[in-house]
Amino acid sequence: CLIGGIVLAHHARCSLLDESMKMLLARSLVIAIPVALAGCTVTPKVTVKSEAQYYQEANASLKSGNYTGAVTAFEALESLYPVGNYTEQAQLEVIYGKLMQADYLAAITAADRYLRLHPESARLDYVLYLRGLANYNADQDGLLKRLPINMAHRDLGQAKVAFDDFRQLISRYPNSPYVADARQRMIYLRNQLAESEMHVARYYQTRGAQVAVINRARWVVENYPESSPVPEALQLLTTSYEAMGMKELAKQTQELLAANTQSSKSN
Repeated sequence: CLIGGIVLAHHARCSLLDESMKMLLARSLVIAIPVALAGCTVTPKVTVKSEAQYYQEANASLKSGNYTGAVTAFEALESLYPVGNYTEQAQLEVIYGKLMQADYLAAITAADRYLRLHPESARLDYVLYLRGLANYNADQDGLLKRLPINMAHRDLGQAKVAFDDFRQLISRYPNSPYVADARQRMIYLRNQLAESEMHVARYYQTRGAQVAVINRARWVVENYPESSPVPEALQLLTTSYEAMGMKELAKQTQELLAANTQSSKSN
């Protein structure tokens, strides 16, 4: 009986082992089949566009007014072809695209980068013009322009930079096709900058700070002599000199004001 029990136990054990082996084998197959299938998966072939294709597609987006798509494509072109035939032109188009997106700070950064990378480029006048436009528009808040607010009474930090950009353009490239527009924008900026100084001078006048008034008014006369606020600046100078007992300076300034007024009438 003992021997029979051992035999039965052995057979039972063998049966259990056989079942365990079957389960293990089944699990192995479940794992192995996906792995084998994965090994047989065909990797899709990646098509790399040529530099010319990138440029043509980016240029088409630019012409259609899709400035976001154009900038992205031009930047991709430069990334893939950093010394290609279209790379420099792509950098120029990025400046223009950013400007048209009204992303003025990004346009200024792109222009600065171009000027640093291509100091001898034949398109520097164009880049200075674009940078000037970006600085010019950076101060022109679209919402505030609709309100009864004198824009000259706000911070004109970017306007000063724009004025200098246009001044450089006119000075360095007098025959550039962008000079005429730059000159007209400078006239507007000059009047805005002069009015900004006068706004402060008027405030000092209400406070009786005559020295501060003189400093601001003289700055307008000396740095923006052709601006529209000059007559008012001369009048403030005359008043402040008289208030401080500086009769001779007041007289000279009054004569200068009369001459300026006469010149304006004759023009």
